[in-house]
Amino acid sequence: MSYFERFKQRWSIRSNRQLAVIFVAFGLTGFCTLGVKKLLMPLLGVTPETPLYLRIVAEALIILPAYQVLLIVVGALLGQYKFFKGFLRKMFFLD
Repeated sequence: MSYFERFKQRWSIRSNRQLAVIFVAFGLTGFCTLGVKKLLMPLLGVTPETPLYLRIVAEALIILPAYQVLLIVVGALLGQYKFFKGFLRKMFFLD
């Protein structure tokens, strides 16, 4: 069984097109999250001179919630809101 078939089975996806849209949504979300981080870090006063441990904490506090929100938004724009809502619920053990 191929990796694509495993993903389709694990995520209860019926078509290759839906799988492709989901992969595109994950990619766009990651790309957009980096843009959000790049915009927000200077607004929070985090610079390259900031100690590494503070930068890591600031990045985590920005990236983690931004990724969740953007995943739902991008997924909804691509017509996969239901999938990503369920995906995030499973990620946070809410199901």
